Amino acid sequence: MTGPTATPDAGGGRGPVGSHGHISVHIGSGWSARCFTYPHERPILAVDADHTHLSLSATDDAVTVDHLAFARALVRAATDYLHECERLLTGRTTDASTGDTATAA
Repeated sequence: MTGPTATPDAGGGRGPVGSHGHISVHIGSGWSARCFTYPHERPILAVDADHTHLSLSATDDAVTVDHLAFARALVRAATDYLHECERLLTGRTTDASTGDTATAA
């Protein structure tokens, strides 16, 4: 699931409501993931991997229904990531023809 994309403005830049940026982080043993919350401010999700820092937050200091949809999609993607990591760590394999999952001997 993806959200709406930003559209170019008259000057060729992107409009202020769109998401932007790209980062690839390869997680090793030095990492942390935290959510910073504040009584009257938007939350900030922070992922640190050694010398790389990623922060996610709502634009314009306001949380909208679009941000809730993004947060839910992020939870689903993180859950899928967790399940794949668990599968690989425990040696489970999936039979593509049946969709059955079995543990490797």
